[in-house]
Order: sequence, then C-alpha cells, then structure tokens
Amino acid sequence: MSRSTFPNQVDSFPELFDLPADQINNANKLMQLKAKSTLTSSEQNTIMALEAQLQDYMITPEVWNKLADCMVALETFFNSQVKGYIEQKQREWATYVNDFHYVGDWVNQGKYKFQNLVAYRGHLFLVLKDVVADNSHLPDLTPDTYRQVAFKGDKGDVGLAANYRGDWNGSTSYQVGDAVYKDGVNFVARVANQGKEPNVSSNEWFPYQPIMVGRARPTNLHPQIHYYEFY
Repeated sequence: MSRSTFPNQVDSFPELFDLPADQINNANKLMQLKAKSTLTSSEQNTIMALEAQLQDYMITPEVWNKLADCMVALETFFNSQVKGYIEQKQREWATYVNDFHYVGDWVNQGKYKFQNLVAYRGHLFLVLKDVVADNSHLPDLTPDTYRQVAFKGDKGDVGLAANYRGDWNGSTSYQVGDAVYKDGVNFVARVANQGKEPNVSSNEWFPYQPIMVGRARPTNLHPQIHYYEFY
C-alpha cells in the first residue's frame, strides 16, 4: 500500500535540521545501540527515547519509504495522465502548424482555406477562413478574411559579388570580379588581366575594402583608396 496521498492531496514531510553539537553524543549512542544484535528492555526504551529526541535531525526509514512512494505515485500519474495529454496536444499542434501553407500570389477567384498564406503586392497575408477570392474583397481591404503577417521590405544596396580565387598568381588569368589575396590585402579585379600585380596603385585591382590605415602613406596610392595615417 502506498504511503503517498498524491494525486488526491499534496504529500507533506517533517522539516529536518542539521544535527547540533549538543546532540552528537546522543546520535552516537543511538548508533551504538542500533548496532547491537540483542537488546535489553532498558536499551530498547533508550532507543525509543533517543529517536524521539533526535527526530528533527534524522531521516527515518518511514520518511524515506514515503518519499519513494511519492516518486512512484508521481511517475505513475505522469505516465497515465500527463504523458497522454501532452502527446494529444502535440498532435493537435502539429496539425495546426501543418495547416499553415504558402499558396503563392493571391489571384481573383482563387480558393483559399483557413491558415493558407498568400502574397499580395509584396506583402504576406494569412487567410482567416475558407474563401473564394474576388476583386471586391482584396486582402489589404478585408481584415475579417485576411490578416497581414509580413510587410514588403525595402530593397537594400547590392553587395559586392566577388569570386574568391585564393592567393594571387602571376600566371593566372583573372576576370572582372575575381578576388585574390596579396600582401595581407584582398583585392578585386576591376578589369580582366593577367600578370598585373595587385597593389594600392593598380588600375587593374582595387582593395576589397578601399580604406587603409598605417603610419607611412604608400607611394602612388590610387585616388579611390582612402588612407588614414597615424602619427
């Protein structure tokens, strides 16, 4: 029979404390008596008295067994009640999420279902209910049927599309946009070339980052390179 009252009630346990110095002798005496194979009536009474005196400082077999029963009760409850509930909710959530489906651009007379995602004028809309689209109920003007979930973004600057070719080699032919490494700097080819060594004064190459910092300004620095000199 389980000593636990869970899940009908919350189990309670006595509060225990560290053994104080003035009780160490009593604890040692109790251990010595417990180690004896036979006890007199007087010794048995002494054990009972010591256990009562030390009950706030020790975990008894009864308390330990109750704790074990509580753990079993909790595991049993979780396995029989909570686990099935969680698995059911996981299935419901999976079904709900899987119903989110991008169906492309919104079109007139298109048939859309609840939780479909449609694009309209660069924006993204969530369909709130099954609907047959028509030009009188556009997504951006029908909030009870479509909910805007993403906005069209502004186009940013186009990044540098460089094709990295590793260390520069004088015998290799390079095309416009090829990038090479030379003397601690990455250079990008501005024109097709071969045998033209990349440097800060070259008309065939320019640094990937056209900013240089140092203590001595290089000679013949290309005018498109910005140089910051430390003194």
